[in-house]
Formats: sequence, C-alpha cells, structure tokens
Amino acid sequence: MNNISLFIALRYFRSKRSGFISIISGIAFTGIALGVSVLIIVTSVMNGFEKELQTRILQAVPHASVIGNIPNQNVSQIIKTLEEKDNILGAAPYIETQGLISSGSSLKGVYMFGIDPLLENSVSIIGDHMLVGSWNSLQEKGYNLLIGDILAMQLGLVVGDKVNLLVPDTNLGLAGISPRTRQFTVTGIFNVGAPEIDQAYIYLNLKNASKLLRLKDSVHGIRIRYKDLFMAPAEIRTDLSEINSLFSSSFNAVSWTDSYGTLFKAIKNEKFLISLLLAFIILVAIFNVVSMLVMVVNEKKSQIAVLVTLGGTKLFIQKIFLYFGSMIGISGTLAGLILGCLISYNLGSIVASLESLLGVKFLEVYFIDYFPIDMRLNWISLICISSIVLTVVCSLYPARMASKIEPAEVLKYE
Repeated sequence: MNNISLFIALRYFRSKRSGFISIISGIAFTGIALGVSVLIIVTSVMNGFEKELQTRILQAVPHASVIGNIPNQNVSQIIKTLEEKDNILGAAPYIETQGLISSGSSLKGVYMFGIDPLLENSVSIIGDHMLVGSWNSLQEKGYNLLIGDILAMQLGLVVGDKVNLLVPDTNLGLAGISPRTRQFTVTGIFNVGAPEIDQAYIYLNLKNASKLLRLKDSVHGIRIRYKDLFMAPAEIRTDLSEINSLFSSSFNAVSWTDSYGTLFKAIKNEKFLISLLLAFIILVAIFNVVSMLVMVVNEKKSQIAVLVTLGGTKLFIQKIFLYFGSMIGISGTLAGLILGCLISYNLGSIVASLESLLGVKFLEVYFIDYFPIDMRLNWISLICISSIVLTVVCSLYPARMASKIEPAEVLKYE
C-alpha cells in the first residue's frame, strides 16, 4: 500500500496538464525554492561580515590593552607576568597618537602607532599582510614607517619615499601650541582588507615614536592577545587587577568591545532579524503548499471516494497527500539549496559586474568594501531541514481532510 500511495502522489506531482508539474504545485515549488535560496544567500553574507570582522579587523587591533603611562622599567616585567598565563598568546608595548602625514602638497590625518616589531607580531596580524617592503624594517635607526595601501595611493607614495609626520607639541610656548615634525622613510606598505585601517593607520618604531612625542621613559600601554577573543573583556579585568596589585599602580584597561563591540553586536542582531524576516518567505511558500493541497483534495474528491470504496484506508489516503506535500517541499528545498549555493559562491563576481554596469560602489563607505561570503554547513542544513519539516507538518491538515471524505456523499450524484 505504501508503494501505491507513493505512486499516486508522484502522478499528482508530475501532472501532465501543465508539463513537469501542475501550475498550482509549480507556484508552491517556486516559492519554497526562492525562500530557501534567498535565506542561504543572506545568511552567508551576514556570516561573512561577522567572520571578516573577527578574523581581519579584530585580529589587527588588540584584543585588550592595559593603558596608562607605564614606565619603561616595568614594561618587560608586566609582559613577562602576562605571558606566563595560559590564556594569553602575546603582549607588546605601544605608543599611540593622532597626527598628520604630509607628502609634497598632500596632507592626511592618521593614527600613529609606535610598536616593537618583534613583540607586535604576537598581538597583531599586520606583519602577515605586507604587500611591499618588510615588517622588520621598523628598526630604531633610519626613522622608518609602514603605511596602508589606500593611504599610499592617496598620497602617491611608494617604498623609499620620504614623508613628514606632524604631531602637536603640548608644551605651551610664547607662540602657543606648535606642531612638532620629523621626516620618515616609507619602508613598507600593508593591506589588511579593511579600509578603516588601510587608509588611516601608520606604524613606526616604539623608540622613534617616543622621541617624536618626547615621552622619555614611558609608553602609553601594553597590547594583549588572548586565546579566546570573546573572553578578553572579562579576562582583562582579572589581569588588570593582578598587575595593579603587583606593581602598586592604577592602570586602566580597554578591550575590543569598547571600539568594535557595538558593530559586532549590530551584525549579529541584524543577521538574526534578517534571517527571521526572510524565514517568513518560506512560511508563505509553505502556506501556498497547504492551500494547493486543499484545492487538490477538493478537486479529487470523486477519485478519493473511489479509492475508499476499493478498500483504501484513511491512513492510505493520508499518505498520498503527505507524500505529495513532501515531494514539493523536498524538491523545492533542493532547488533552493542549489540556487542559493551557486549565487553565494559567485556573489563576488555578480556584485562586481553590477557595480561596473551601474557605475557605483555598494560598500564604499563601510569597514569592508566587498561582499564576504561564509557558507556554513550548520546554517544551510538548518534552513533546508526546517523547510522540509515544516512542509511535511503543514501537509498533515489537508491529508487528514482528504481521509475524512465520505464516499456515499461524494458519489451519490455521480
């Protein structure tokens, strides 16, 4: 009987009145396919943004920092204390300020970071993204610096060019506050893939930055990289308390959540809300399946009545329409899966073609200037399984309705 139920359902599904499938089931099939494909594409893009923020932006900036005017004599001791902890991958001193970089007639505002090139590699990925030049060129001798590729393009700089760095002199003189300047040589150009960093960050040697700012015997803080990025906000508080206790200091601390936490939460919330809203597309398509099945039941009442008179049980009739609804759900989900994965995989080239055709840049003002894709198996599986399960569950109502048809009532006028 199971084979007969499946055979009849397949005949309904492959109705020849309109080709491969009937018009009614075709609409339901298309709705599910579109809903699943759109949901896969959007969640892949949102997961991509989340991944890029986590792997690029949040790896280029410190997970957390101990901040304060830390004496140079205590820096190595603090770093040693931090690196002895199992949850910390590295620590490095830094000096940070804002200033201006000038080349010829061009002038740009930048964030300047004085770093130790050997220790900085343990807390940042900038050294792994050098396009030209060497990260190790940041030595005390020669007054060298590294800049992002976007900033280099804006200022027309290449490796070997001379630039001037200008920072405010906080010592008040007769003429008021005047800028302090020093000439540096560009010895490297990096590309992290985030315009916010590539167009505004420059790196120079820690001792050169100290001389430029006249800090003499202190640094602004110590960057820390933790094994678990998301535990950093909690762990830095514990580590800070221990450091202040050991060194009788009153340093403060910040974590990545202070600068990028709002953005990260916004992406996660948007991913959830957009996924929830787009899930209604699938629900509407499933409602169409239910409506279609009810229409088929009403249209096939006489045939159902004949099957009952020939010995078809209620379970037999129910299975026909459960199989029918399941076929539409499974085939629609499979089509949506293939379509969604194909578009997601080629979304970069599709968007590039549209940008070229329309003459616009869709993500020019955002922290990532392209559409990142992260096709996660767990998300795709959840979407497909949910679509199929909901279709099968919603097919129960028309299936039960079909099984309650009374042959005597239907066939008395036949």
